[in-house]
Amino acid sequence: DDTLLPLPKNYPCLTYVDGTSTTTSSKSLSLDPAKGILAISTIVLGQPNESFAATTTTPLSEGAFNPDSFKPICGASDGFYRFLQGSTRTVVGDEAFKEYGPLIAGGLLRIRLELCVVESFFNEAVGPFIKENGLNWILPFHETVETFLAGTIFALATTFILVGSTKLIQIIAFYGDLVVGGPCRLFGGFFFDRARGEPVTLDVSFFGFFKTRLVGPPVDFKEEELKKALGEKENVLDFDNVKPTDVPLLAVSGGVKVVGEASKLFRELIEGLDLFVGRYLVLIASGYIILKFIHFKVFPDFP
Repeated sequence: DDTLLPLPKNYPCLTYVDGTSTTTSSKSLSLDPAKGILAISTIVLGQPNESFAATTTTPLSEGAFNPDSFKPICGASDGFYRFLQGSTRTVVGDEAFKEYGPLIAGGLLRIRLELCVVESFFNEAVGPFIKENGLNWILPFHETVETFLAGTIFALATTFILVGSTKLIQIIAFYGDLVVGGPCRLFGGFFFDRARGEPVTLDVSFFGFFKTRLVGPPVDFKEEELKKALGEKENVLDFDNVKPTDVPLLAVSGGVKVVGEASKLFRELIEGLDLFVGRYLVLIASGYIILKFIHFKVFPDFP
């Protein structure tokens, strides 16, 4: 037996062809149940009306939270992108920059995007939330559904964002130290030692072994290693042998060397952060979520 299926008002005509006859109706259609389900699925999924689309919208997909209109504010990332763009144009020249413009812009924009993810997350999401709600949701005495959701979402989002983004920051810090910090340490240290009256030396080694000095006074490297092991360091602030005419050179070269050492310190800090995030952040975030779940479900009134 056929089953009578009513049609929506905004679908005035639907035709079904079964090989023997064709039925057209502006209000109903005679089909068997299986074909009727298929027809309804086609109507709902193929051409959804406005009332159906309206029922699927939520406050989390409207306004500033709409993915189609979401535009994060990333001032620092934009500035770094412009810096990379200008530096690249200076290095490769205008003609090559125009020829390979799409490739250069595509790569630099994606670097900017990765940095913007971190900047926007902390400046536009975490910062305002903490300013409005404080930090009592991290490990409260009494766990509620609000504090549990806030801590869980924060832990998961931070893990997903930092695991991928810290590697990019580490690469930027490495190349920045290679281009800026390395030359500053090399040339700044060389002229700083000359201004202090230190002799010119050149030591070579093969993967840390068979170390020898090619230029400069002879030295016992075993004794030097022993001094380092005991914590004895060279006094770089010994200015007894500085001549008055070398004071300007000492000041300039010392400042350049400080910049190089600061770049090295920053690179090591970022490498340590990247190592920590890659190895331990997922474990810490997972343990934190489990702890909050136990506090919320098993011991809600503890302490």
